[in-house]
Amino acid sequence: MIATLQAPAAKRGRSQKGSVLVEFAFILPVFLLLLFGVIYFSVALYNKTVLAIATREGARAGAVYVAGTDTDGSRISSANTVATQVCQNKLVSFGDAMSASITSSISGDILTVQASGDYSAFFIFPSLSISAQTRMRLE
Repeated sequence: MIATLQAPAAKRGRSQKGSVLVEFAFILPVFLLLLFGVIYFSVALYNKTVLAIATREGARAGAVYVAGTDTDGSRISSANTVATQVCQNKLVSFGDAMSASITSSISGDILTVQASGDYSAFFIFPSLSISAQTRMRLE
């Protein structure tokens, strides 16, 4: 006689289909929070870079010598105009349009351009105050 091994009778188990849906429901909010957080801080970093570029462009425009317009007022006006134009064309926001506050000053032979603004995109993340400053020697 030949002995054969028989598999134990298959027990009727519970279906696993519903547990996958429950696990997905727990993971989805966490995943979405991470995804929107990455987007939020990436755009905030981009806006910080735009403000830095705007202050650099404004400082360069105000620091360069232009014959006939070599007064402090004209240099400050030129710096503010250029920095404002860069900010108007490049800043990104998901909600209300982000506007930058541009200020320039001359102390001795150094021109300082500062830009700042508040960035808010999603209601679950706080508003961020972003600023940049550039100093350049007058030519």
